[in-house]
Formats: sequence, C-alpha cells, structure tokens
Amino acid sequence: MNLKCINGGEAVEDHQIFRLALATSIIGLLGMVVFAGQIMPREVKISQIDRGMLDEDVTVEGVVQEVGKSKTSNTYFLKVMDGTGEITLVIFDSSATDIEKGNLTIQGMDKRRINAVGTVSEYRGSMEIILKDAKSLRIVS
Repeated sequence: MNLKCINGGEAVEDHQIFRLALATSIIGLLGMVVFAGQIMPREVKISQIDRGMLDEDVTVEGVVQEVGKSKTSNTYFLKVMDGTGEITLVIFDSSATDIEKGNLTIQGMDKRRINAVGTVSEYRGSMEIILKDAKSLRIVS
C-alpha cells in the first residue's frame, strides 16, 4: 500500500488514483464518440486555402462554375467560386455513384450554390479539395 499526500491533506492510495484516471479516460472517450458527428470542419473562404492546410478537412460554400468529368473514370471536377477565389472540388467514383443514387446528378450542379466538406490537397501545383463522401455535398440553392 503506497500512500501519497496531496496538498498536505489526506493520503490517497495508488488504486484510488488509478480508478480516478480510468474513469476520467472512459468519460473522455465516450464524449469523443458522442460528439464526433457534431464536430464540423471549419468553414473557410477559398482565398484562405494554402499549402499550410494540406490534409486538413474544411467546409467551403460557393457556386459551381463548371462541371468536368474524367475521360477514364467516373471522377468529376467541379470548379467552385465563392467570390474570393476559385478551387476544384474533386469527386471520386465511389462518392459520385452514391450522390447519383440519391436522385441528384453531378452535371445538374452546374451554376448551383453548394456546400462541401473535403480534404485540402495539391495536384500539379494547384490547391484542390477532395470531397469526403456523398453526404459531404449539399445543394444550398
């Protein structure tokens, strides 16, 4: 039995400290699980996106200026403009398929205002956003 004095008060045994630490850890993990779905990536203006944000999840909102599609796959490239700048939103095959299962067409997003959550990436020297999944894209107007 090891005893430790805290602030000159009563002695606390090692197993009591262990129980307190374990309970605190479990409460913290449960909190993370419960609130993980409610934590949204920060919303940024397109002009704010730079190399320092690589691999960071962000939310952008803007108007789709152009919709392009890969010649070799079902990957789409949306040019999105928010008034501060323009960026490419990349929608890979699996997300594109899921989006179109939900009665939306990616081609139909042209000239529409969208809100998208994705990961900042760089391709051939240009910044772009990779859409996280089909649920991360919604039409605002």
